[in-house]
Amino acid sequence: MSVVRSTLSSLVSVLADAVAPDSVAVSDGGDVPTDPVIVRVVSLDRVGRSRRDGPVLDLELAVAVLCTGPRSLENVEQMLAAVEGSSRYAVVPLQPSESGMNGLGFRVRVPVPLRMSEPQGPPVLEPLQVTTVIGRTLRGIVVGPDGHGLAGASIRSRASALAVVSDGSGGFSLLSTPDPVQDFIVEYHGQSLAVTAPIDPTLTLAWAPQQYRAE
Repeated sequence: MSVVRSTLSSLVSVLADAVAPDSVAVSDGGDVPTDPVIVRVVSLDRVGRSRRDGPVLDLELAVAVLCTGPRSLENVEQMLAAVEGSSRYAVVPLQPSESGMNGLGFRVRVPVPLRMSEPQGPPVLEPLQVTTVIGRTLRGIVVGPDGHGLAGASIRSRASALAVVSDGSGGFSLLSTPDPVQDFIVEYHGQSLAVTAPIDPTLTLAWAPQQYRAE
């Protein structure tokens, strides 16, 4: 049974207990029942989304409760008292089009929380290993063949995806690993070079195209 159908059945059970021995029928669009109490589904609306131990689609079920016959007044009184005893139900007057029908009645609004499934990622078939590395800010200089600093050179450590640009005197700083010797990619005037250099005592990257193989 669906969540909405189960909610409707619970409400009908409360109403039936209140008017016993009179019977309660649900009108679902077919032939109109002749029972003293008729419950007709009016609407099922989306209210929004929420989280309660997971994602929930909040719906609201609205039904019209109509009474006919010699015990209409008593049945309405007993059903109003029954639904008033539960904070789950909200009672409002019938709409003009509904109140024009023969008999007495009222409308009931019932919240329906519909649990939703969350998309799951692919299963991890092998143990997941995570290595934590402490970063270090490296400060250095890029120099040309004449030993002077190169301004506007792009420098990237192979240990990082971030690139920095050297300042007017060729100096730069970037975040990398504390490894004593590291590989760098230096780009200058559209040409890329792979440079390996020690980071201490002073990190110096020499721009010497004739000495290094292009990346």
